[in-house]
Amino acid sequence: MNTTMNQAMSQFYIDQETAINIQKFCSEELKTVRLARVIHKVMMNILSKQTLARLDKIYAAKGFSASIQINQISNIAIREMLDREVVHAFDDALLSNSWKKVYSAGLCPTDTKISH
Repeated sequence: MNTTMNQAMSQFYIDQETAINIQKFCSEELKTVRLARVIHKVMMNILSKQTLARLDKIYAAKGFSASIQINQISNIAIREMLDREVVHAFDDALLSNSWKKVYSAGLCPTDTKISH
C-alpha cells in the first residue's frame, strides 16, 4: 500500500532547486503587487481624475512603456514601502513590473450603469 502511494505521489515531487525558484518567484511577485498597491494609492491621492483618465488612455492606445512611469510617484512609493530612497540597480525591475500592474488594472474606473 505504501509503495503504491509513493509511486502515485512521485508525480507531484518537486526537486529542491525548483521549490527554491518557485519561492523566489512568489516573493518577488508579492513585493511587486505590494508596491503596485502603494503606487496606485499615491496616484489616487495626488492626481486628478482627468489626469488618471488621460494616463489610462495613453496606456490603452500605446501599451506600457517606461515613459508613463512617474518618477516622483516611484520615489514616494519606495520611500513609503521600503523606508529608503530608490536604488536603480535594485529597484528598476521591481518598479517597472509594479507600474505594469498598476496600468493593466486601470487607473480611472468607469461606471457602466451611467449612460453618457
